[in-house]
Amino acid sequence: MGIDAIVLAGAKNNGDLSKISKEKYEALIEINGKEMIKYLLDTLDDTDLIDNIIVVGPEEMSKEKIDKFIPCQNSLLENIKLGLQTAKSPYSLIFTADIPLITVEAIHQFLAKCDGDKAAFYYPVIRKEFMEISFPNSKRTYFTLEEGVFTGGNIFLVNNEVLLRQEDILSKILNWRKKPWKLAYLLGFKFIIKLLSGNLSINLIEEEIYKLTGYTGKAIILDYPEVGFDIDKPEHFNLIEELYLSSDIKSN
Repeated sequence: MGIDAIVLAGAKNNGDLSKISKEKYEALIEINGKEMIKYLLDTLDDTDLIDNIIVVGPEEMSKEKIDKFIPCQNSLLENIKLGLQTAKSPYSLIFTADIPLITVEAIHQFLAKCDGDKAAFYYPVIRKEFMEISFPNSKRTYFTLEEGVFTGGNIFLVNNEVLLRQEDILSKILNWRKKPWKLAYLLGFKFIIKLLSGNLSINLIEEEIYKLTGYTGKAIILDYPEVGFDIDKPEHFNLIEELYLSSDIKSN
């Protein structure tokens, strides 16, 4: 039995990407003549471990290769809740719509590394060296841990019921996701001291998540840089356009 995939496609194009496209929603911006979200949907459709593809997105998008479509709301938290409430499997894979380079192999590997644990949340982290080899000019945000230097991925495996019960904490995380110091404060004084001293580890992060939520969360080290390559700036868009134009990647 497979799991459900939830694709969050409700982000409005009112940030940096509005400089390169007038589309109302980021997921509908075309890359090499094809909407950004369609690359992800094609990959999910080819992934045999996924039973249902649920998209929370704009009404005007194509519903091809979607098992369940939900009109998006103005709140990211609300869109996540709508997806989780619709999912049928106990665990769901949550994706942002802006990762067109994601591969079936990367999804399989992520799920394989999650298998066997009883955690409620799983989140991939990718080593800096892998990102810079594949995307040397992508200018990602990195964080230093005892285990190395990492960037975060853009897929999540979650226990649906547990995450829905964590709405207050999830709301803070989403609101502060681009304010790391506020997130550090949420995880406590010990976390801040370890972060400042350069002694923060994956184990400590997992311990603090358990103290905060009462549930186990796991960071999964994944050697697939495409999981960490999201398109949220014009330079990311230009880089991926160059990849397609150089025929390194096919659009169909």
